[in-house]
Amino acid sequence: MKTIYSSIVLLLLIFSACGYSEEQLSVFDQRMEKFIKGKPYHLEKSESGLYTEIIQEGTGREILLTDSIGVCYIGTLLSGEKFDEQKKPIYLPMRGVIDGWKEALIGQRKGVKIRMIVPPQLGYGAGGMGAIPANAALYFQLSVDDLK
Repeated sequence: MKTIYSSIVLLLLIFSACGYSEEQLSVFDQRMEKFIKGKPYHLEKSESGLYTEIIQEGTGREILLTDSIGVCYIGTLLSGEKFDEQKKPIYLPMRGVIDGWKEALIGQRKGVKIRMIVPPQLGYGAGGMGAIPANAALYFQLSVDDLK
C-alpha cells in the first residue's frame, strides 16, 4: 500500500515542479547541498528534490492522505532562522500540508521522527508565506505523534 501511495504522490509532486526551469531547480539543489555539507545528517534525495532522513521509524499504522496528523516540529530557513515551532502536538490535515510533507510522510507510520529539507517547489514556492520568503528551501525536524 505504501508503494502505491508513494508513487502517486511522487508523480503529482514531479508534475507540480514544472513551474520552475531546470536551472532554477539546480540552484535550489545547490543551496540544499551546501546546507547539508559538514552536518552529521544522512539525508537521501528523492526524484522530486526532497531530502529526507528517518531519525526513528514509526510503529503505528501507516499515514494516509485522508488522515489528520498530530505533529510536533521545528521549521527553519537554511540560514538557521526559525520560522515556526510546535512543541506540543497540533493536528493538521494531510491534504492541507505542503507537498514536501506529503511526500515524506504518506506511507510512514505513526511515531515516525524525520528530518527533511523541502525545496521551494515542494514548499511555499515563488509566493512564500509569512516569515518564509519566496523560493525558500525549508529544514524541518518533526515527529508524528498521533493520527485521526
